Amino acid sequence: MSEADFGAGRLGRIHTPEAPQQGAVETPAFFPVLNLIGGPTPVSGGIWSRLRNRLFADDKFQGAMFQAMSFLDFHLSPDSLETWRTEAEGLHEWHTDHDSPKDNPDPAPFTQPLFVDSGGFKLMNSRTFGDPPEEGGEENEWEIYTNPESILSLQYDYGADMLATLDYPIPPDLNQAEKYQRVEDSIDSAVECIRLLEENERYADWDPTVYAAIHGHNYEEIAYYVSNLLERTDYESTIDGFAVGSLVPLRSGNIGTLVDIVQGATDAIPPERRNEIALHVFGIGGRLAPLLATLGVDSYDSSTYIQAAQHKKFIDRETGEKKVVDDIDAAEWDCTCEACKELTEVGFQDMKFVFNADQSYKPIEVKRDGQTMKYMKSDFYALIAHHNFHVFQEEVDDVRRAIDDNRLEQEVWDAAQDNDDIAAGIARAASRWPELESVVPDDVAIDSNAPEANPETYQTIFNDDGEIVVPSQDGTSLSHTPSDFDLQDRSFEPDPTRPICLLVPCSQTKPYSDSRTHGVIDSRLQEAGLRDSVEKVSVSGLYGPVPKEYERDDAILSYDYVLTDADTSQTDLVTRRLKSFLKTYGDEYEQVFGYATSKTYRVVIDDAFTQTGVGKVLPTDPPARRLTEHFRNEHLDELAEKVQQSLNTMPTKEKS
Repeated sequence: MSEADFGAGRLGRIHTPEAPQQGAVETPAFFPVLNLIGGPTPVSGGIWSRLRNRLFADDKFQGAMFQAMSFLDFHLSPDSLETWRTEAEGLHEWHTDHDSPKDNPDPAPFTQPLFVDSGGFKLMNSRTFGDPPEEGGEENEWEIYTNPESILSLQYDYGADMLATLDYPIPPDLNQAEKYQRVEDSIDSAVECIRLLEENERYADWDPTVYAAIHGHNYEEIAYYVSNLLERTDYESTIDGFAVGSLVPLRSGNIGTLVDIVQGATDAIPPERRNEIALHVFGIGGRLAPLLATLGVDSYDSSTYIQAAQHKKFIDRETGEKKVVDDIDAAEWDCTCEACKELTEVGFQDMKFVFNADQSYKPIEVKRDGQTMKYMKSDFYALIAHHNFHVFQEEVDDVRRAIDDNRLEQEVWDAAQDNDDIAAGIARAASRWPELESVVPDDVAIDSNAPEANPETYQTIFNDDGEIVVPSQDGTSLSHTPSDFDLQDRSFEPDPTRPICLLVPCSQTKPYSDSRTHGVIDSRLQEAGLRDSVEKVSVSGLYGPVPKEYERDDAILSYDYVLTDADTSQTDLVTRRLKSFLKTYGDEYEQVFGYATSKTYRVVIDDAFTQTGVGKVLPTDPPARRLTEHFRNEHLDELAEKVQQSLNTMPTKEKS
């Protein structure tokens, strides 16, 4: 361990004795989020398959962050997941000497450390992966439940070199009573996970690097969490690090709270163990790397690099701006990373041609110099993601060099001059750590960025028996059930001036109409002059049909739930309620359409249409059942055309 001469920055090594590479991760470190199960075989996954092969062969790649429940994104059956869990000794073996896309017949083996998160966000509102049967829950085909035993077993089967304990994430606006209970549940879960690692014979030969997942929304909450976790476990020395969660919503616009949480975690680590315990933050990094390192963060992960690529965006290594492929002048693009070395000016032309081709999910021919080349769009998505990975990696490399050269103070000063978030963040941090005042820009006031006094600490919220004594119910609740809203109990009447009914999947954003997914539909209908003829009904994964007039009901605004095809009982409930809606109101509309591209919601809507004989699902034939298809202009155009055709067939009197 080598400490910087500024803040809590330090260089170090995270030892991962289980990793095939048998080395140590140099910190500060970046772990890219990487899907290692993109389908039933190692070849599956499109962009993920090609990106994996690129990263495994990259000397800069120090390991991957893998989310334990991400197999749900690819609709894996229980049998397929069981194959992944049992027919090889972990994901390293699966991705070594494995089949691969034809463009890379001899991929590098996966030898770098595998960091497996518990999948807490996926489990947060699942109605399938709840309590195990012996604790009053329902049995499921995956035999995965929201308890430490089940998730630790999954991490073991994956061959995790590093793991985060099962946690109960805290949405930013979760009501106080539920937030405090989830904190207690996460602490209990970490304690039990550590006990199992020490006492369960199944794990006797397994020595993963263990991160206790921690949560909180302010300095005091994190301090309470860390101190109580260390007090409650009988195996304090088993904890190799803390991993701070629930931070993703704080990446921008709330830098002060992010700083409070990270500082709280750093200050709460006992001084005698400071050099032994690493600090990881989930989902935060990139341009904030100098600030995070100064606050004591040793590693972070992010999926931003690939999310940008999926939107055809290169991240500029100098400015951090995201640039769409079509807006890039190849002659001026001077990046020399491993990925961009492949992109000559001709390469940019080929990439733009492939991306602009109508064809998707099949090879696209490019004729050049008498030769015919074949590309998948995934080839270029993966290349962009590889470039973006290097941008993130260069950020931590720069910080690592600055610490090694005793230049961290200058690095943070320079970053604060160019980045308003870093400037405000370092001012916030300096209000607690005065030694940081030297890098606060002259035009940024420390006092105005300092946190307000927070008299509510956990010691006053819990009594001696551990009972919650501040049961505020304001805000989002994760305890909502389908009985909290059922359209059959409401006096809904279709608007006779809107002869077209449009069913659209719900959104995480509330009210739904403020979401990006609903916004693009609304804009397209408005452009076509059709919006006033359409009555939108959202399909909630928890409640079923929700007409627009009910979007601001408390039960609609305050729930947080996403339907997955693994939740079979819930998909059945939503389908039943949708069928009831169609039987009751279907004849009152000229036509009913459903616009859905995500597989689970599309299947529910299509099943309800088929069983009632009412409605037509759009797009007619999307090349893939993915959310990205929702935004394609060709699909939105088809929706507008179908609505217009239905209106054109109506009698003149009805149209007016």
